[in-house]
Amino acid sequence: MKVLGIMGSARPDGNTNDLLDVALAAAAAAGAQVEKIMLTDHRVEHIENCRTCVERGRCVHEADDFTSLMAKVYAADAILFASPVYWYSIAGRLKVFLDRWSCEYYRDSYEAFAAKLRPKAMGVITVQEETGVEQARHLIGALEKTVGFARATYLGYVLGPGGKRGSAKANPEAVAAAHDLGRRAATHVPAAN
Repeated sequence: MKVLGIMGSARPDGNTNDLLDVALAAAAAAGAQVEKIMLTDHRVEHIENCRTCVERGRCVHEADDFTSLMAKVYAADAILFASPVYWYSIAGRLKVFLDRWSCEYYRDSYEAFAAKLRPKAMGVITVQEETGVEQARHLIGALEKTVGFARATYLGYVLGPGGKRGSAKANPEAVAAAHDLGRRAATHVPAAN
């Protein structure tokens, strides 16, 4: 079992990363092999006109890191998306990466793309400065829709406190929820295609 964490925050020492680390540690403790992608360490260009790439027979961004990152996505059994709430939505780095998923199904077909993702489980980790889920609703909803589009199994979300660094690690409910999400990711039984 391989669990992949995809960190969309620019802060390697921030609250989102803290909760992702808790989830990945729980997955490792449950026997999974874990890996974390820090999107800040990779170059992923903004999506262009997919039809142009299809007509050319190759992506206009073939020199960026997207293809190698997607290889890690396809190799994983479970994926945890981690992003702080930025302006009521997904952090830009993660959004750009997910936008590029369109390249995958335009190149082949939606069915071929979904067949690669259907056996996987996916979950969401997010933090925000506000209290209550309302401000995070668009981020959570967009990632839930992404999981549904991929026809993957949705593991749920963790919503932790943001703001001051260290506040997520100091919140027992958020830590327990992240631990549970990581454990469930590690024990997910892949769906048959």
